[in-house]
Amino acid sequence: MKRERRQDILTAAMQLFAKKGFRGTTTRDLAAQAGVNEAIIFRYFSTKEELYSAILEHKACEKRDARSEEIDRLATGTDDEKFFQTVGRTFLEGHAHDATFMRLLLFSALEGHQLSEMFVANMSGRKPIAKYIQRRIDEGAFRPMNPEVAARALFGMFASFVLWQEVFGQKQTHSYDREEVVRTFVSIFLSGISKE
Repeated sequence: MKRERRQDILTAAMQLFAKKGFRGTTTRDLAAQAGVNEAIIFRYFSTKEELYSAILEHKACEKRDARSEEIDRLATGTDDEKFFQTVGRTFLEGHAHDATFMRLLLFSALEGHQLSEMFVANMSGRKPIAKYIQRRIDEGAFRPMNPEVAARALFGMFASFVLWQEVFGQKQTHSYDREEVVRTFVSIFLSGISKE
């Protein structure tokens, strides 16, 4: 019961923060959305910041799944296309199932508070990608470049796509085959970084 109530509060907070932003959401709003009184919220979370931090932890745990294990396995190989396609597919599937993440990220950045830094600190997904790119540079498969910037470029294509589809509402008027999007972006990315 206690765990369910905490989860109800987290779910309500994710929905409201994604819709109204951190500053635009009051504890009264949260209580109404979760179906509890305000005192109950403070029993589980002493501040809104603590609640926001719990959302990030929840999201980070949610992201570790079987696909993440597949990415880890592929990261030890040399099938660049398969590795980057799996990364892109995982990113798109995650956002297709949960559009609130991108909205939370944008609100926290636009509101200009430390919560956007919390988001960036929790974006550990780029590190294995940069590590893979660096290893392939060392092996002579990719041109010399900053692997962190290259990883950001890859994520940038997919993040921009999600932004247009989910936040700007383009999925209502322009639907795309996810596999075609993944293949196209990875092809563009590999054409830019490969030595040949």
